[in-house]
Amino acid sequence: MVAPANSFSTALKHFQSGQFVEAQRRLVDVVKSDPQQAEAWQLLGVIEFQKSNFEAAVKHFHRAVQIEECSAKYLTNLGSAWHALGDVSQAIDYFERAVAADPHCVESQTYLGIIRLQQRDLDAAEASLQAALLDAPQSWQTRLNLGNVFRERRELDRAAEQYELALSIEPDSAETLLNLGELFMEQGRSADAVPHLRRAAVLRPRVSEIQFRLADALRDIGDHAAAVVASQRGLSYQAGSFDGWIGLGLSSAALEHWSDAVASFRNAVSLQPDSAAAHVQLGEVLRQSGNADEADRHLAVAKVLELQ
Repeated sequence: MVAPANSFSTALKHFQSGQFVEAQRRLVDVVKSDPQQAEAWQLLGVIEFQKSNFEAAVKHFHRAVQIEECSAKYLTNLGSAWHALGDVSQAIDYFERAVAADPHCVESQTYLGIIRLQQRDLDAAEASLQAALLDAPQSWQTRLNLGNVFRERRELDRAAEQYELALSIEPDSAETLLNLGELFMEQGRSADAVPHLRRAAVLRPRVSEIQFRLADALRDIGDHAAAVVASQRGLSYQAGSFDGWIGLGLSSAALEHWSDAVASFRNAVSLQPDSAAAHVQLGEVLRQSGNADEADRHLAVAKVLELQ
């Protein structure tokens, strides 16, 4: 079967308008009639990638790369698919090939920076990210990850500068807001952290980590009632969080809500029975609530665990 001459352009129009099912159907026809149509394979890969069908995406991107070996776009997308599959070695290989084909390939430089950061090769990570910024100074993702590099080095002022630049470009990046909030807390600036963490919590209310960090910051500034609310929200999405229950227990105890504190620390102990600190906290609030005998038992367990 010979596809009509306008098949690819029609498929492209469907793709650009978000009609991916129809685009995919037409693209399959295109590659059947012309297996050397690299961009058709590329778009098929993008559609599969969007559906999280990463193995299929790898196959399609690989066909595109076989046809156009020096296409930085195709190489980058193939690297991205391998990265999504968890094959870091293959991902690095294709990202490096993309950069060799086009030293100004910002996406591959950024990906390499992220991977090197994950591998804790901070100098290589910074080199890749700085190279990306030379060509795309307005890339908030690149600035976010460069901030992460500086944060790992404990260069907190430089990290904060990059996070703030990233937010000036993309104010609704919950990840950047979270990282900047955590950094301020590391600097002892919990009051400055709170508005960033509140904004992150609004943008991503179901991310328990954000709720727990907000609770920590609120507790640091003495707003225990608000900290309780944030802890409870986080626990509603991650009930198995030891730190979440400890945080809720600390705020409840600060408010002298002893029964709530006892329940929270009991949950923490059930999650980590070998935590001496959890037994101590439970023992102390049990004593405050008038249950001295059980308090003594938990404090005794804590002493044994501390000696181990």
